[in-house]
Amino acid sequence: MYPVLLEGQGVTIQRPARSAGTVVGLVATGFALALSLVLLARALGWPVSWPQFVAYAGAGAMLVVALAFGFWTFAGANMRYIVSTAGITIRWGPIRHHIPMNRIQLMIKGRGEEHPRVRGVSWFGYHVGRGEVGDEKRVLFFSTHRAPQDIVYIRTDDTIYAVSPQDGSRFITDAQKAYEASQEHEAAGPPVERDFVAAHPIWSDRLGQLLLFGSVVANLALWAYIFASYPDLSSEITIEFPPLGDITTLRSRDQIFQVPGTASAILAVNVVASLLFQPRERAAAYLLLSGTIFLQVVFWVAAVVAVVNA
Repeated sequence: MYPVLLEGQGVTIQRPARSAGTVVGLVATGFALALSLVLLARALGWPVSWPQFVAYAGAGAMLVVALAFGFWTFAGANMRYIVSTAGITIRWGPIRHHIPMNRIQLMIKGRGEEHPRVRGVSWFGYHVGRGEVGDEKRVLFFSTHRAPQDIVYIRTDDTIYAVSPQDGSRFITDAQKAYEASQEHEAAGPPVERDFVAAHPIWSDRLGQLLLFGSVVANLALWAYIFASYPDLSSEITIEFPPLGDITTLRSRDQIFQVPGTASAILAVNVVASLLFQPRERAAAYLLLSGTIFLQVVFWVAAVVAVVNA
């Protein structure tokens, strides 16, 4: 682990210009949140039907978009670059990139004729992700540049970091001074550190992501089926659940929502449990997620039987 570095005593901290990128991010967050609330308010007055489900799903999707933009905006507003004798640390949200001084080969300011291209989170005044500058294809951006000359490139043997301190010349000077005072040995600690959530293995586990995605999609499809079928249901329906078991007569067709509701509750519990198991027992996490998909299928059978027998 790298030590916590505080400004002073040979440590300098610079922050990028954040006003433009933060304003754009806040506008996008507010727009997505407002659209979500409008869709939700409109859908509440509609009868249970397929259009109502689409409106609810759209409201949920816009809420997710708002949360994503809100997180990105917060991370950008708190982004900073820390220079010390140990090296340069780039802090963005839950991630810290440490660049030891003895790995830095060159630091240079960007030029106006360059045209950096960023793949990742990128809008006016905010750029985080991998990209390219000219022939260089290994550039990692943590910048809020509005023009190419706002960028300072930090070249190492395997990566080029693009940052945008408010005073690029001073940033390079501080790094040179820190380099002169630094030790020659490699700094201890991993090159990239992540906070608890960002370090969770689910972000790099493709099979786990696929199982999680499949279970969520199956549950959402179940809700969609119930909403689309609801207008054609009789006032009284029967549900055979488990599919090979007793038949229960329901007094009101509204109780059919117990089927997807119970499926959603099981989904939530199993997802939380699998995420807790995954760091140490990945096989157990896979088993839970696989079981969740199977249970969604069981609830699907119950829903189809109820609709067909209505």
